[in-house]
Amino acid sequence: MTHQIVPFSVIEQVIKRGQSADSPQVLYHYLETSEQYAEQLGIADAYGMHRRVYQVLLETVCDSEIPWHWRELCLDMIHRPLRQLQRFVITDQDAKEYYCLEHELRTLSHYFLVGEKTRSIQ
Repeated sequence: MTHQIVPFSVIEQVIKRGQSADSPQVLYHYLETSEQYAEQLGIADAYGMHRRVYQVLLETVCDSEIPWHWRELCLDMIHRPLRQLQRFVITDQDAKEYYCLEHELRTLSHYFLVGEKTRSIQ
């Protein structure tokens, strides 16, 4: 079995566009790869990596053009980069930034997914 090396940004685009909506393994691979890569980075770069993954998943959750089940899977998995970001909370400012991310997630996911579910039922 051969494995093809695909640039990280290409995998992100596949996720953001929902091009593998029926292959959750793509999302799992993306998360595992980003976590492994972040372990090899310094603190600032690792934080940036987890923040990037969080943003990709959040943008996907909020994109109403993407299949609903893919958006829901991204929402189910967004806890992984968010949990990694929580590890970087040291100062009050760090805590404030982290809680802003949590608030953003709660607000946007409720608006985009709950609203979508309600519209699809009607």
